[in-house]
Amino acid sequence: MLSRTADNIYWMARMVERAQGIVRLLEAAYRMDRLPGGGAGWDPILTISGQIDGFKSKYGELTSKNVLNFMIFDQDNPSSVFSCIRAGRENTRSERSILPEEMFESINTTWIDMQGLYYDSLEQSGFYEFFEWVKDRTELFRGQTVSMMVYDDAFQFARMGTYIERADFTARLLDVKYHILLPPDATDRGLIDYYQWGEMLRSVGGWHAYRAIYKEAPVPSKIAEMLIFNPIFPRSMNSAYGEIVTSLGALRPDTLSLKIASQEHAFLHTGTLAGILKERPLHDFLTDFVGFTARLSDQIRADFML
Repeated sequence: MLSRTADNIYWMARMVERAQGIVRLLEAAYRMDRLPGGGAGWDPILTISGQIDGFKSKYGELTSKNVLNFMIFDQDNPSSVFSCIRAGRENTRSERSILPEEMFESINTTWIDMQGLYYDSLEQSGFYEFFEWVKDRTELFRGQTVSMMVYDDAFQFARMGTYIERADFTARLLDVKYHILLPPDATDRGLIDYYQWGEMLRSVGGWHAYRAIYKEAPVPSKIAEMLIFNPIFPRSMNSAYGEIVTSLGALRPDTLSLKIASQEHAFLHTGTLAGILKERPLHDFLTDFVGFTARLSDQIRADFML
């Protein structure tokens, strides 16, 4: 496979996954903003997406309208929903000859519809409807990837793109939210806000999974444990790395990217939250993980796309 083709398909999948992740964050913040005394915490969204400097230079004031505009529509923000759908569509269009036609038709329709949306129109029709629409459209595209693509090299690059993005997103979300909702001097039980923790779980599609696994109200340490280590939750860091390792092994078994990804997956598969906290703060572990995942992405590019 041409390196350019591999790169396009990898980023096609990453940008579609990113669009859904951003929308899940916005939906959780929007819902909390409407609870009595809720306070949305719009600032964490900018931190998680890595776009806080870009926002401040363009908007200044931190309001729900400004953050929603910036994270949904701003064409200069590479992590806005608009930019993610546009990039995903362009990468899909570039590889139309090797992808099922339904995939391009799906994301192209999403892109066309996205161009007709504005803040005022969403305010009138309802942001919740928009959030559901983006989740539905990105899940449709993901479903087409899994159910229509031949399981060849192109599919493996698409799967890697999805799960590299997912692992990065889950780590960033957990890092920011955990330390906002549970400061270092708080106890595990004393300062839990049921709704805040519930919205955090919903932002990764994990509310049902948490209740199925733990059968109790949200507990911060158990949320962290599920999002990092649980192999049966599909948005955990462990689960994501399992998929990455599988795809790397299917492509070529002798790469440095497979070696280092396998080592990280082995730790995630056998580690515990208590083991991490004995050695360092959770923030340090998650920061290192985000950096490692970025370096792994660079190594994948060096192994396959240069």
